[in-house]
Amino acid sequence: MIFLRHYLLLFIGVINMPNINLFIFLISTLITYITLPPFLKMLEENRCLDKNYLNENIPIGVGLLFVLNQVFICMFFSFFFNDFRNYIYIYIIFLTLMGLAGLLDDLVGEKGIKGFKGHIRSILKGKLTTGGLKAITGLFTAFMISLMISNSLPQLLINIFLIALFTNLINMFDLRPGRAIKSFAILLIILVFSASNNSFNIIMYSALGIILVILPFDIKAKAMLGDVGANSLGITLGFFCAVSHNYSVKIIYLIMLVSLNILGEFISLTNVISNNRILNFFDNLGR
Repeated sequence: MIFLRHYLLLFIGVINMPNINLFIFLISTLITYITLPPFLKMLEENRCLDKNYLNENIPIGVGLLFVLNQVFICMFFSFFFNDFRNYIYIYIIFLTLMGLAGLLDDLVGEKGIKGFKGHIRSILKGKLTTGGLKAITGLFTAFMISLMISNSLPQLLINIFLIALFTNLINMFDLRPGRAIKSFAILLIILVFSASNNSFNIIMYSALGIILVILPFDIKAKAMLGDVGANSLGITLGFFCAVSHNYSVKIIYLIMLVSLNILGEFISLTNVISNNRILNFFDNLGR
């Protein structure tokens, strides 16, 4: 193992940061390309199926593969970057936790209770739903990550809301094939370009490589990300924004997230997208 680490460090030392990110992107793409077909077959054979918006039974929970591959890739490459290894470990732990909460909701979740308000209302009445448990886990995750990475009370509060609202936003978009992944990809690109610290870009390049392989299956309604996928994509965006952006840029993102999350609770984002020519074209692209 020492010799392996030595030779890989020599290899990484030869290439600069942009090439490292490209290398990680290619590795994550290749791994997912190899592992996705048997993973989908496993879901089908074990009847991990659910009805999509067209009332067709298709495999659900393919987002679990995102969690597994992302944990493997980030864990492996963090071994060679001492300066921010602990931050990667924080991300991996809570990515897994949010993935598990989403997976539970996918497998045994109540279908009759919709939206954040519905699950909170159910909890207040004394009934714990899988969606409510997912919401509690999301808030706990946002709080714990923020507590570990924040240097002041204002930063703590901002980071909590960033992580929680990014996670909820991707869940709100995950109502039609490919929509969550498209939204994730756009936000990922924007976040990478607006970041003041590029040390954590490996998280995003790895995530992008994985999700682009899954996209054709999701967009053609051959498989569903599920809540395990939406949760994982959301927390990835939230964590990256929290650790790589300065205070003023975070405020801008926070205003955007609050606006979109409030909008999504009162009106149908699907109707908004359908009634806008540009958004509707992009939403249907590839289907």
